[in-house]
Amino acid sequence: MSFSPQIRYLLVTVAILCASMIQLARGYRPIIVIVGSLGFLFFGNLMIFLSGSKERAARRQQKRDYFEGRS
Repeated sequence: MSFSPQIRYLLVTVAILCASMIQLARGYRPIIVIVGSLGFLFFGNLMIFLSGSKERAARRQQKRDYFEGRS
């Protein structure tokens, strides 16, 4: 099962927000939670973007191979 990139971004963001709320409830300092959450949001969403661009590049290559008669 494959999710669209928008759904993946949403799932990552919701997971990070839930983890942040749990850390705040456990008594972690808010500044640490905020900095960590922002870092995870940036890198988590960056990984989704990079994996999507890799998938798009592979699809383009498959189309080129198909039209050039390669298998």
